[in-house]
Amino acid sequence: MVNYQICDFCGELSERTSKNMCKSCEDMYYKLRDIVVAYPDTMVLDLSNQTGISVSRILSFANRGYFVMREGTIEVNE
Repeated sequence: MVNYQICDFCGELSERTSKNMCKSCEDMYYKLRDIVVAYPDTMVLDLSNQTGISVSRILSFANRGYFVMREGTIEVNE
């Protein structure tokens, strides 16, 4: 039996994951994470422009502790 969850980021019903997000949001998170790890001083606006992921979604990840904001840049919260 599959457990379901409501995604913390988009509100979609999906199969349960360890991060409480749907597959689409999880893909966005890893896309952002890969860029932030490779380029740690990336500005949030630049990150949004490079990925097509909205600033509000990026800030939502940061507000939930997946990233740390530092003077306009973003870092992975390990």
